[in-house]
Amino acid sequence: MKPLSIDALTKYQFLSRPTFSPEGKSAVFIRKCVDMKENGYHSYLHLLRFSPAEEAPTMLQLTSLGKEDSFIYDDENTLLLPLNRRKEDEPEKHHFKTAFYRLPLDGGEAAPAFDIPYDVATIKQIRKGIYAFSSEIDLNRPLPTEENKDQLDEYDDYHVLEELPYWTDNGGFISRFRTHLYLYDEAENKTTQLTEGLFDLNDFDVLEGRLVFLGRSFEGKRPFACGLYEYDFEEKTIRTLISQEDGRILESFVLSKDQLYVFAQPEGASTYWGTSGLYVYEEKEGKGRLRLIDNELPEIGDAPMSDSTMGYSPAVKVRDGKLYYSALLRTRTGLFVREDAPSHGNADSVPDASKAREAFDPQDIALQGYDIHGDRILFVGMEEGKLQELYLGRLSERDEKTSVPEKDAALSNIQKITSFNETVLVDSYVAAAKYIPFIDSDGIEIDGWLLEPMDMDPEKRYPGILDIHGGPRGAYGTTFFNEMQYWAGQGYYVFFCNPRGSAGRGDAFADIRTKYGTIDYRDLMEFVDHVLSVTSNLDPERLGVTGGSYGGWMTNWILGHTNRFKAAASQRSFSNWLSDFSASEIGYSFDVIEAGALPWEDPKRLWETSPAAYVDHIETPTLFIHSLLDHNCPLSESMQIFAAMRYRGIPARAVLFEGEGHGLSRGGKPKHRIRRIKEITAWMDQYLKK
Repeated sequence: MKPLSIDALTKYQFLSRPTFSPEGKSAVFIRKCVDMKENGYHSYLHLLRFSPAEEAPTMLQLTSLGKEDSFIYDDENTLLLPLNRRKEDEPEKHHFKTAFYRLPLDGGEAAPAFDIPYDVATIKQIRKGIYAFSSEIDLNRPLPTEENKDQLDEYDDYHVLEELPYWTDNGGFISRFRTHLYLYDEAENKTTQLTEGLFDLNDFDVLEGRLVFLGRSFEGKRPFACGLYEYDFEEKTIRTLISQEDGRILESFVLSKDQLYVFAQPEGASTYWGTSGLYVYEEKEGKGRLRLIDNELPEIGDAPMSDSTMGYSPAVKVRDGKLYYSALLRTRTGLFVREDAPSHGNADSVPDASKAREAFDPQDIALQGYDIHGDRILFVGMEEGKLQELYLGRLSERDEKTSVPEKDAALSNIQKITSFNETVLVDSYVAAAKYIPFIDSDGIEIDGWLLEPMDMDPEKRYPGILDIHGGPRGAYGTTFFNEMQYWAGQGYYVFFCNPRGSAGRGDAFADIRTKYGTIDYRDLMEFVDHVLSVTSNLDPERLGVTGGSYGGWMTNWILGHTNRFKAAASQRSFSNWLSDFSASEIGYSFDVIEAGALPWEDPKRLWETSPAAYVDHIETPTLFIHSLLDHNCPLSESMQIFAAMRYRGIPARAVLFEGEGHGLSRGGKPKHRIRRIKEITAWMDQYLKK
């Protein structure tokens, strides 16, 4: 047995977007892997074929360029995907173009299908040869003509900002950028723009020739409220279903055969906060409205956190007229189904809760992306202490009032069908996540875990690292965490928990608005006390702390409120509610909600609840990790603490990464991810292993 290597992540395979074909005879998924030479990632499509005999599916790799990370089924035996294979696929200077190819699944090369003169973000088939797609447009940018080539050449040399948000994480300035919705007719090679001007598209969905979309029009400051709209193909007009003027905060939606489901904040809500309710759209007396059908949803789309996954998989799907969604249930993931009867516009009450039931329980496998066909579920998952693989299961057939299937029966329905990561961790030390919950001083049970150091000698004492998750509405579980396992292999206890503010336990548990640094801080410090009480080999004089995003905020707060930690690594942090408001892409929204005030309304309270206010108390040597394209938690937020510490002569070091955004630890360039772990480990070693 050997410790996990510093570059182990370069061998990991990352799976996402499992998608059944329309008839369920095959499925396609995306596999990403590391390319150290290019310091990036390659992405490939893989095909699964299912036999009528219900044997294990056969698998083959469909693509080999390493650029294929998007696709849709054009029909049962054909994929449609954006590719850049030929010189003619490249757009001309100052123009945009997306080249699409058709890839036959029964053999043969991908063949050019059509070109769309836009940078296509998402494309969906309405019917054969007719597609809806979205594309982002810069309204500041002059239209390319022969007369304004010089103007376009110098366009990137300056930026005009007029709106909030004015930039985006890991990107650039976005003032007066808008996403629009378009139609493309392949037979006529014609593109039709459906939304215009200052309208900004959030999402769109198509089903059986129906096209519905969600978005908002704004100037100056992006509002929370959205409108819901439908395109009428016969009249070639847009019909308003729910007006933006109604002020409703509509988060997302999905079409089914009989329903239009909408996830939205309660009526009258002025900001995004808390778990959304599930509504259905219906028309009554000629007016569209949303009818609430479930206001006690679990936290849809969340799963226990990991730094060893990549790629996006939708959490909400409609299959066979049923609404499915994956959700975080404290420290595990469940899959739910809703089977409502068609609405006739005369039911105002919330349906019986038995209509929403858990359709599949992956048990100890963290479900991270799925698709359904019939009673089969294909999903990406992580078993405890292991990396991602693809699994095939059966949906439970049971009475709707039964909340959880029998464990043995559920497990017998699950078959692991890939082995991409089977040998990666062989002979490497992977610490079991020991579950150590405790009751905090307010009588609330807090979930926590402990990783023991490799080759632990019961006669010795070891240093330890407290790792704090981001969010704050995130949650740890037993999923594999590369950085934690590396530290365990290097002789550290690693411990982590889900303090109040975390996801998976409802809005009341997650609500720490205006309470940052109080009950959450207390839970974390009591957790450290608890870990020390159950682990005699952990040296209380050699403790370190680290965390990113909210975890970085809390690390900064800890620095100014206790000296129990002998080293700290503050990552992608923010530290000052007053300054973050204007510098962060989410300052005008997230900060105002979480801190509870605008800077000019209550500057004294905002300052007193900011870690930056307590820099004169800091004595703990601290490493700051930050990315230069992190506009979620801007660089200035880390530098406020760093500069104060250096001014006061306290040991501090800042390591800044070019070309990276907020997600460095999860999706940054491989060499940068390795350097990040090296820096944190060396800093902890310097102060905790002397």
